[in-house]
Amino acid sequence: MKERDLTGKGSGNVGNEALNLTKKELLNLGEQYLKIRNYDSAMKYLSRAVIQGSSRAGTKLYELGKIFYNRLNYESAFRCFQLLSDKGHGESTLLLGEMYEYGRGVPSSLQKAFDCFATAYQQGVPRGAYLAGRLMTADALRSEEIRDIAVSWYKEAIAGGITEAYAAIGKLYIEDGRRALPGDPPKSDKTALSWFLRGAVHGDNLSRELAGDFFIYGIGTKTDVKRGMELYFQAFHDGSVSVCFKLGNLYSNGFYVHKNIDLSVAWYLKAFERGDSRGKYYAGRVSYLAGRSYPSIPEGLEEKAKALYYLEQAASFGYADAFEMLADISLSRGNYKEFEENLKQGTLAGSDDCREKLVRYCCGRAMKALGPVKGLLESSAVMKVPLDRGDEERLKEAASWYRKAAAAGDGESWAILARFYFFYGDILQVRERDFTKAVKQAGSSGAVQLKRLLWMYYAGPEALNGEVFHKENAKKAFQLARQLAREGYAAFYPVLSSYYEIGYGTRKNSHLAAHWAEKARI
Repeated sequence: MKERDLTGKGSGNVGNEALNLTKKELLNLGEQYLKIRNYDSAMKYLSRAVIQGSSRAGTKLYELGKIFYNRLNYESAFRCFQLLSDKGHGESTLLLGEMYEYGRGVPSSLQKAFDCFATAYQQGVPRGAYLAGRLMTADALRSEEIRDIAVSWYKEAIAGGITEAYAAIGKLYIEDGRRALPGDPPKSDKTALSWFLRGAVHGDNLSRELAGDFFIYGIGTKTDVKRGMELYFQAFHDGSVSVCFKLGNLYSNGFYVHKNIDLSVAWYLKAFERGDSRGKYYAGRVSYLAGRSYPSIPEGLEEKAKALYYLEQAASFGYADAFEMLADISLSRGNYKEFEENLKQGTLAGSDDCREKLVRYCCGRAMKALGPVKGLLESSAVMKVPLDRGDEERLKEAASWYRKAAAAGDGESWAILARFYFFYGDILQVRERDFTKAVKQAGSSGAVQLKRLLWMYYAGPEALNGEVFHKENAKKAFQLARQLAREGYAAFYPVLSSYYEIGYGTRKNSHLAAHWAEKARI
């Protein structure tokens, strides 16, 4: 849609002629621009319609403001909310308070945030009273007078149906276990519990959980595990996620209930099912801790099978440490394939210990595969060494193990592969891009050796040392020779001298040619 030119000065401007449009026409234009996501133009027309008194435009402008807000375009969001707030729109005023509280698009100001929350309450939004009370929490914990004011705000929120205010009031009365400082208001766990119970009666889940804590641990009342668990279950059935962790903790530690690892895992997984990724981690951790005793249990006992079950369960949840222990178990049984796979899975799960073990294992297998030809291949750093059929098979096997170590992130293995590919790429059936990738992945590992390989790769019109891959680039060859010479590798002194003398990859420079020739003689 082409924007109407209302000013005669170009599109996108709501000028004097916009004043001649009715609020219905402005609303229509704003909605059309909103549909095609031309949000700046939509804001212009909807804002004008709001000024002219269109309630529907106000609804649309609020929606647009939230779009700007979610896209972090706080400047535009502020303009939308400020206009609506001036017109008495409480929800917009509430969001202005949030922007001032957290400094989103405006300088952070708790006083302005409080004023916005209080105004939003006056404009008919009960949550404004709750947020006003919340802003006073830090001071309310140090002053009885301020606590009374905060409580009064929370009570207004409760009257407006904000049940979470019950828990907020209760928290202001919790005894923190330390000696009260001069001026601190009196605290009472009993009073706190009374507010939590009121909130629980009115369906507030946090109040239920906190009241459950007090009954289970005997805070402000006698210990009553049964009643505490009932409150936990009520909170769970009303959708609480945090109570799943509390129940998981109780059963994993055996505090006030019989220890039950399976129930603990089940509760943690319920938290995961409800969208909290930590649930799976905790399920894995408690399973791992339950199975960690496996190595010390004598063979054949039922407890050993149970411990192994828990370790395998922990691994299935992605708990990295479990993979390492399972790998060690596999190794003790001589199952090398399973050992390698567990280390690989542990590496993917983020275990550095698994990665290091996997690299050591793969490199060890590679060196064993090379056997008697290992010394020859190490000497091939600067020149290709002929291999017989048996040596070729050893090379192929070693390369396959180094690839596994390289896949685990070992730079040294990438450097070794780069050398293998450079001289024996035909035997290993790799492409030139595999060589260049290996060099890149090696990073700083084997830096000098790789520079020499790259120099041979780029230097001269053809391969001279039996290398499989060659791509002349005089400039890069010169740069590498200069780096190696400056790093003190005397073999490159005469090379660099000749490059300056003939102008290979650089300008001719007889003075520098003589300088490096002299260093070569010395």
